[in-house]
Order: sequence, then C-alpha cells, then structure tokens
Amino acid sequence: MKTQFSTLLAFTLTFFMLLSPFRLDAGDSPAANETAQPAEPSVTEEMGYGFGSVVANLFYMPAKIAYAGLGLMTGGLGYVLSAGRGNVANNIFYPAVRGTYVVTPSHLKGEQPVIFIGSPPPEEHQPQQVSMSAATPQP
Repeated sequence: MKTQFSTLLAFTLTFFMLLSPFRLDAGDSPAANETAQPAEPSVTEEMGYGFGSVVANLFYMPAKIAYAGLGLMTGGLGYVLSAGRGNVANNIFYPAVRGTYVVTPSHLKGEQPVIFIGSPPPEEHQPQQVSMSAATPQP
C-alpha cells in the first residue's frame, strides 16, 4: 500500500511539474532588451479563470435569481398597496432585475464590474404647469 502511494505521489508531482510553465528571471530572458509588449495569458491561466467563474456562478447565480424574484414580488406588492402607482413598482423592479446574472472570466480579472444591484429606473420628466394668466388671451 505504501509503495503504491509513493508511486502515485511521484507520478502526480512529475505530471504537474511538466504542466507548470518554466520561470525565467528578467536577466535570463532573451527578450529583456526588446520593448515590453503585453503578454498573452497562458492557457492554464485562462483555464483557471474559466474554472473560477464556474465555481463563482454556482453561488452567485442562485443568489441573483432569488434576489430578482423577491424584487419582482415586492414590486408587485408595492404596486398593489400604492393603488397602482407605477413609479413605486419601477423603483423596486429596476434595481432587483437589472445587473449581472453570470460571472465571466473578465469579471474575475477586473476588466468588467459585477453589478448585483442594478441601476434605478430612468428619471421621467414631469410636464411643467402653465399658469392661467399666460393661457388666457389679453384684450
């Protein structure tokens, strides 16, 4: 049993050492004197971000969907209790339903923000009231 474990451990360590990228110091790099260009991410780094986004979505998506569902129910209740005022319901609906539903690798890298609570509804412009003195014709 101990021999099998040692063999498995040696094989696993060798496997992961072969998968890991080699590290070069700045002085050892052949391109140290060339202009610095942004390095493309490695395949393993991209796989890590992809795996991280899958794991994050296991927790984030159910929470966001539950929040949106509760916001819809609360907004409907607010609409009924306010005697049909749509702005009351919209002030609850918009933040609950808008936002990010899926975490992507770009969110984990910090390239895009994760928005759990969405933006409020757009402001509606109220028509200005016209005074009666301006509306009546002058003789």
